[in-house]
Amino acid sequence: MLGFALRMKRILVLFELFVACARGVHAYGLKSGNSIGSKPITHSFSVPLKNPRPKPTSLADKFIELWNDPRPITSLVASADASYVRTNENDVPYCVVSDEFDIGGESFQILLYPCGRFVGGSALTSSDNNNQVMSGPASAYLRYLPKRYGDEIDIAWKLRLGAYKQSLEGEDIRQEPTYLHVITSGGLPRSNNTWSAAMSFCSALEAVESLGRTTDWGSSIWSAEQVSKAYRDKYLFAEGEISVFAKRSGESSFALPLFTKGGLGSVYRAVNRSSTQEKTKNQREFKVGEVIVARNIPGLESDVEELKQQFVYPGIDYRIMTMTDKNGIPIFSTNSLESDEDKCQARLSLRPCGWKLQHQLWKGYGMQTDWPIEIDAGRLVKVAATRFNPESAIPRIVSAFKRDWRMYSLALAVALTPIPLALVTRNFVSFYVIPTTSMEPSLLKGDLMMVEKLPRIYERTHRGDVVLFRPPSALVDIVRNNGSQLSSSSLFVKRIVGLPGDEDIFLVENNDVLINSKEAVGPDRNLCPDEPLRLINSYLKNGKGIKISKLGNDEVYVLGDCKAVSVDSRVFGPLPKENIVGKPIARIWPINRFKLFGPF
Repeated sequence: MLGFALRMKRILVLFELFVACARGVHAYGLKSGNSIGSKPITHSFSVPLKNPRPKPTSLADKFIELWNDPRPITSLVASADASYVRTNENDVPYCVVSDEFDIGGESFQILLYPCGRFVGGSALTSSDNNNQVMSGPASAYLRYLPKRYGDEIDIAWKLRLGAYKQSLEGEDIRQEPTYLHVITSGGLPRSNNTWSAAMSFCSALEAVESLGRTTDWGSSIWSAEQVSKAYRDKYLFAEGEISVFAKRSGESSFALPLFTKGGLGSVYRAVNRSSTQEKTKNQREFKVGEVIVARNIPGLESDVEELKQQFVYPGIDYRIMTMTDKNGIPIFSTNSLESDEDKCQARLSLRPCGWKLQHQLWKGYGMQTDWPIEIDAGRLVKVAATRFNPESAIPRIVSAFKRDWRMYSLALAVALTPIPLALVTRNFVSFYVIPTTSMEPSLLKGDLMMVEKLPRIYERTHRGDVVLFRPPSALVDIVRNNGSQLSSSSLFVKRIVGLPGDEDIFLVENNDVLINSKEAVGPDRNLCPDEPLRLINSYLKNGKGIKISKLGNDEVYVLGDCKAVSVDSRVFGPLPKENIVGKPIARIWPINRFKLFGPF
């Protein structure tokens, strides 16, 4: 079903592309860009954030939603409702959408992800004292809604999230806005409550983010806990300013003449520039939103060293967040300046691409201030290249290995591994997607785990460890009686709570388990919601593990972390040790919940 969905999505995308391109060639292909003037026109906006993203009303809309959702596809397909995320209190929507608002005749809206774009079914994590707390950042994005395919607009914008605080003044109730703190401010000027950036906004199929072209853009810089609370209190809003530099229509990649418009036109110009301006070190254009890469150029060693003093290193991708002329007036491109001298004196605010990289730079290079840093364009004009310049490839590879040589060496080794060795490795290390909610909140449905399956796995396993195992015969019967089938490679995941020789195992009130007259180890198993039909109760009535006097020498007792839904040893009885085949050593997806070597 999933493969069919993705194929249908591609067909729909291609159909939309060709129809829109045909319209663009016919109606707009001969129109040129419309400049707003020498100075941008600034508009203010303020919109409440209260409506969950509408659920798709058609199969095509569902495919598009799955295609664009950054969360694990397995969790989205299997989930009954992936549009909400569990928090400390009431659930909050995964995505909140503002009403559309008008900016200079163009439509925009704000997309808010109160618990982050990559969060799974729960935003809760365990703190040091085992309390369940919310962690991670919330995300907010500005989305462009073009009226026609091929419409584009160059803008700089500032975005703030706020919450109204009620106060009593006499007999009147006043609502005073307070702005939520941001981790970092994006571009310049720096702020503790405002995100700023600049990009060219275009149709989705014409986006090339490396060249500063996008259909929506934002960042994960707000506290998920603060944003979720403000949303639940129904006082959350977004406000800001959008400065419009230029508008264009007919920017379709297939408009005639070819390679002059849209995303393909931008790529063509970038490649052409890499073979002319960047190769000859002549004056080149800088545009906000684009990604540039510094290079080591023979004869310019002193210039490169000076850039390093300001944390601009060869081989690292930097995005131009905002730009001003020498007088501090915002500009969109150095081409808007008349003389080469003015172009060299333009001020570029740079930020390295990727949060992980930013933290590595702070720590590894001794940076004391926050990003972005501001650099004169003239200091970059001879050494900066686009990602489309082949000369930037080697510096980027060298820089990547310097930042994290272990990870990149492993990736390279896997890529170059001969097939026989790869097959051997496959028997000892594999990947496993958590298929159900039975291990929540420790492991969420859709989490991608790396599992080691080296020999004598049980001898490295302890009470409280999470393990993967082949289903015992009693569990196989349960699955088959429910009309499902298991393959020879099917594995289950649970936590070991009882070891050989443990005594007095029995089920108590609330479906908890006592072992050796003590509560079974593990996290609080009351944190996940009950399954609506409470089918687990019917399984437990005749469970084979609700009362066991003593575990045998080759038996263990396993439980899921979500007792309301987990079919575990309470139901199918003790698990033979020989059925244990692996244990997770890393959670590698989603990225915001990456964890190495547990404990899980």
